[in-house]
Amino acid sequence: MGVGPGCILCGHQCRADRSAGETGRCGTGTTVGFSSALLHKGEEPPLSGKGEAGGSGTIFFTRCNLRCVFCQNWQISQSGQTGLEIDVERLTEIMFSLAESGACNINLVSPTPYAIEIAKALAKAKRQGLDLPIVYNTGGYDSLNCLAMMEGLVDVYLPDAKIGLAPGMDENEPDSVSMRLFGAGDYVKRNRLALKEMKRQVGDLVLDGRGLAARGLLVRHLVLPDDLARTSSLLPWLKENFGRDLHLSLMAQYHPSHKIKVGPNAEFMDMPGLGRPLSVREYEKSVDQAIDLDFHNAFIQDLEAAVQMRPDFTKPEVFN
Repeated sequence: MGVGPGCILCGHQCRADRSAGETGRCGTGTTVGFSSALLHKGEEPPLSGKGEAGGSGTIFFTRCNLRCVFCQNWQISQSGQTGLEIDVERLTEIMFSLAESGACNINLVSPTPYAIEIAKALAKAKRQGLDLPIVYNTGGYDSLNCLAMMEGLVDVYLPDAKIGLAPGMDENEPDSVSMRLFGAGDYVKRNRLALKEMKRQVGDLVLDGRGLAARGLLVRHLVLPDDLARTSSLLPWLKENFGRDLHLSLMAQYHPSHKIKVGPNAEFMDMPGLGRPLSVREYEKSVDQAIDLDFHNAFIQDLEAAVQMRPDFTKPEVFN
């Protein structure tokens, strides 16, 4: 499982022999691609706190098992030009450094390609006394084998639910839109299985006395222009399968980036909405739907987040 003949950590199940030098679809070998570690104060309040906490101790990994054409982290997730190769020992040290800096959790961003190394580092760190909640911050295309390794090590799952099904579509059908946007035509099927397994492991989100996440599931969904992420069908599915107590983060920070630039793009002329930011009206429509579905724990963003939360991994201060 994972490193060795037959890597099956993500939904692609590419079975690359990473121990023999193969890198598979994500470009990952046997070391951990590390970009940066920081105290992130811009995550959802249960993760970053409301000003009084030190922030979420965020570790950004390089490379990704998905190929989102508008990825805001593309400098490290897609280009592979920014970052270092580290080992399990160094990853453990980084976790302790964040804890000593006042982090309220350890937030692992795009961890899937490194699940085996992360599991080793977490086990080592916990033996050495690390007692902060561990947040598994993923694109939501994890295999059940991968999640099985995380059970007992991860306290909070923070997955994306990137897209819903089109009307009349079966989850077993290849989805050309999902393939074009995320590089995974079976994303919905894999994502649904992963979300259910995460919920089984950790349950609904539980907050401590400071209002910080201690354990549980928090699902993120980025609303796209022209309902390209099919928010209108995704939200009812989430309500039906996880109930109104699901902690749901409706994100408004879409901005054309990576392969999508502002204005016309020949490859995506049939999806013109990708070339512009999300409108207030579009986002409010999704918020209204969440209210109508009676979600009790929905986090709402200001559209200014599209500018404020845009990272630049070539700079020492990623979010400045």
